[in-house]
Amino acid sequence: MKKAFIIILLITACSAHAQWNDGVLINVQEVTIAKMKAVRMTGAEAVMKVIEQYTDGRYRFAFVSNNYLIPPEQLQHLDLGKNRFLIVVAGYPAQNNLLYAQIFFDSSFFFITLAKNESDMKLSNDMQITKMNYEKGNAVRRNNVRDTIQRNNIIPLGIDNVERYYQ
Repeated sequence: MKKAFIIILLITACSAHAQWNDGVLINVQEVTIAKMKAVRMTGAEAVMKVIEQYTDGRYRFAFVSNNYLIPPEQLQHLDLGKNRFLIVVAGYPAQNNLLYAQIFFDSSFFFITLAKNESDMKLSNDMQITKMNYEKGNAVRRNNVRDTIQRNNIIPLGIDNVERYYQ
């Protein structure tokens, strides 16, 4: 049952929001929030750890979207609830190995794109996207991306709360 759910989700999610049609599914990771909090990890750090498995020092830019509601016709295939979230990572070889990750929680989602060049990401005016400098090996730039995800996505969605983040 769980495998069928994931297959349906991947078909729906990747085709609905991805910018290009040459993507390669790399990973689907479900994060249980109680286990994440038990090891004192923030939601943004969990997201970064999943995505960064597939990056190296050549990725220089991060693009982080705002939170959006999942369209009702796709929501029927997704049943996460508020105790876990799902991270789907896809790679785009034809776009200079651009990494695209969608994070699903309850009835909302946001995405993060890591790119080697600024021009690898095709921006549109339809979504609010924050462009940031990123380097896996540079703690300041990496943590700036992580903190932006925490502040703009994770806390507003309710995955973490403000008090826990600032302690």
